[in-house]
Amino acid sequence: MVKAKAASRPSSIGVRSGVGALLAAGARSAVPRPSRRRPALLPRAAARAAACALLALGCGPGAMPASVRHPLVGSAAPEFHAESTSAVTVGVPGTRRTRVTVIDFWASWCASCSRTMPALDRLWRDHKADGVAVIGVNVDDSEAAAEAAAYQLGATFPIVADLDQRLTGTYGVAQVPLTFVVDGAGTVRWVGRDPEGARRAVDVLLSERSSSYRRAGSVFE
Repeated sequence: MVKAKAASRPSSIGVRSGVGALLAAGARSAVPRPSRRRPALLPRAAARAAACALLALGCGPGAMPASVRHPLVGSAAPEFHAESTSAVTVGVPGTRRTRVTVIDFWASWCASCSRTMPALDRLWRDHKADGVAVIGVNVDDSEAAAEAAAYQLGATFPIVADLDQRLTGTYGVAQVPLTFVVDGAGTVRWVGRDPEGARRAVDVLLSERSSSYRRAGSVFE
């Protein structure tokens, strides 16, 4: 009997709990919920536009590396044709197959050339099938010294012995090594002493596809 009366008596605690729940629900409904809408795509589009602008300004991966200060940069390369130590005629302009010509002035007594020459030989072997010609212009006093030094450095590209310093003067070379990268139109596009810079310059020129250029084997093969 006691239990039955206790169960039929209304509970004030239950009433208070019900009122508190209603008040809490009302408070939650009054608080604005955070929006679940997707963020605007403007920042991503702006970043993409900025990246495109950098590429247009030459700041992208396809930009030509910086050259040393030289009067021939952006000008026509002086024309020449000479017989190499291997009895192959080379020069500027090259043949119709030539897309890029790399001319490196060097000497057997040049310490830096021991790094430049092997790197340029790797460049030539990697890209001669793409129409890249590499010409080494040696400024030693004898052709025998030029041949011996080229063999020692592992250079397999054509070597021209500039015994009378004619080419050296024509290209304005005051210090060796000095490398010129010439495009298919005969314009000097890069001048420097870093073989990695020369490789990047060649890569940029090869990427400048034109209908007049065809993939072909090098004339020096």
